Amino acid sequence: MRSLCTFLLRLARSSSGSAMVEMTIVVPLAISLMAGGVDFGWWVSTQATGSKSVRDAARYLATLPTSISVCSNTQAVKNAQSLAVYGKFGGVDGVDTPLAPGWQMNGGTNNNVAVSCSGSSVIVTATFPYNSIILAKFLPIAGTYTLTSQHEEVQVGDD
Repeated sequence: MRSLCTFLLRLARSSSGSAMVEMTIVVPLAISLMAGGVDFGWWVSTQATGSKSVRDAARYLATLPTSISVCSNTQAVKNAQSLAVYGKFGGVDGVDTPLAPGWQMNGGTNNNVAVSCSGSSVIVTATFPYNSIILAKFLPIAGTYTLTSQHEEVQVGDD
């Protein structure tokens, strides 16, 4: 028993190998924090891109002449959807590159752009996916999240 206590005291006073023990604790934590920061930055960038795209689409619709019924004009709605998803008119799903990865004009329930009207206002709402690189690969939780953006613009187009 005395030799065990002596060995433990001598081991506690020894400094050899302490740097390796510290690195095994610090390095995984530092890498996790860096990866989480990068993933959070990509999420913020995706949300900002989606919000800007929706705002641009709403502003496009708001500048159309007031004689055009914006919400019932299918070409105007298609142009707004294309502007939001691809940043240009005439974008095609599967051919053009979307501004947010995985976003589509008419890709189902959570990948679309909806246009509605309320009085003299045009409301554009979009849902688009965000695929987390960290959560999907290393943690046992879902890696795809649905982001939403909405913008309302008063129609000011001249005839």
